[in-house]
Amino acid sequence: MFYIKAPTGQISFHILEKCVLDRLEYLQLLYENKNHEFNGDFEYLLENSAYDKIGHFILRLLASVSEKLYNYWIAKEILFFQTRLNYILPRQLHKLFRSILCQLGEFTDKKKLINKTLNDICIFFLKPLVFKHLVSKNHTKNCNLYKIKVRFEVIPDLITKRKLDLNDGYITIYCSKWKKLFKSLFCTYITKQVICMKAKAQYIINQDTRLNYLYYKIHSKIFKENCQTSIKYRYITKENIDKEVKNFPLCMQHLHIKLRKTHRLSHYARLYYSLFLKDGGMQLEDAINYWKEEYSKPHTCSSTCSHNWQMNERKFIYSIRHFYGLEGSKKNYKSPTCEMMCMSASSSVYEGGCPFKNFDINILKNLLCLSLSNDHITKVLNAISSQNPQIACAEFFKILNQRNKSNIIINSPLQYYFKMINQI
Repeated sequence: MFYIKAPTGQISFHILEKCVLDRLEYLQLLYENKNHEFNGDFEYLLENSAYDKIGHFILRLLASVSEKLYNYWIAKEILFFQTRLNYILPRQLHKLFRSILCQLGEFTDKKKLINKTLNDICIFFLKPLVFKHLVSKNHTKNCNLYKIKVRFEVIPDLITKRKLDLNDGYITIYCSKWKKLFKSLFCTYITKQVICMKAKAQYIINQDTRLNYLYYKIHSKIFKENCQTSIKYRYITKENIDKEVKNFPLCMQHLHIKLRKTHRLSHYARLYYSLFLKDGGMQLEDAINYWKEEYSKPHTCSSTCSHNWQMNERKFIYSIRHFYGLEGSKKNYKSPTCEMMCMSASSSVYEGGCPFKNFDINILKNLLCLSLSNDHITKVLNAISSQNPQIACAEFFKILNQRNKSNIIINSPLQYYFKMINQI
């Protein structure tokens, strides 16, 4: 109910999606005072259930990358919390206090003001005499039998509304105001958690295309618009890919050039390039149209792939959706690491691999000529190591990205790309 510790484990994407969408639907109806019209599954809203926690934490993550979505969600989430407090039973309230203490006990940052305040308040209200009074019928709306002091920073909304008195930085809270206190603390806690998540949230969403897909679906559903125009973050699209390719690592530049030239890639080359584009932010619809454009053209290569879009459209679309975790086992397939690229089995028809390890020196030079001067090409070639080709890749990166003067270790094509566009 207070959502301090995120749930762990595995869950199918279609269930995760249902948790989020049903929660959003209920929150909106509750906000409009129409929650009795909810036709979704209440199983996903049961307090303290895994589904309830998943719905909240996924929405918290998605909302942290969009101020518009955050403002829409947080007011309704706080209302949901307040509604639960209004109908909470004594046994449930005692369990809530204990749960907050237990979850906070697992964190190392116990000295944070909000965490310390929550801890102290729960201990105070769990005192036998205080708790018994709190849930008794004699506890009136204006009761001031028990009181506790808290710092003003953790309940700024109550200060703004001038509902409580401030003295030397502390607010005196009487037992009759405990619901308002917890509502305010809930708001403060979630807000601070979202601020902490912001730095890494976009990278996490980009890494998991299912989350990326869900973000777009939610944004479009709520605001009834093409959210691509309202988001500040950068994505690979069918329209910008030929310009964006300059930010790709050399291995992915090579696959892009090869695909544009021959209109086909062999199986593993197509797999690795598809996963790189997916995790780089290419949306499902763009991916389908991008591959459709190429595979609808006659191929001009010796690739083992002789398929064409016209005859195999259903298989192609299913395959792409499968990469995006939307078909079959709904597994989240990750883009390849540098180790995977280097270890890729080579053959006469395989176009992939690491250029700094697997390519003929003349082919590598031709690739480098597309981006570098002769002096810079020599510098990169001198950095090549058969044991650690990432060194040459890092040198290639530093020459192209003059803004980044620090040493960098390249672990994956995706990391290279995000570094190049300054998203990590």
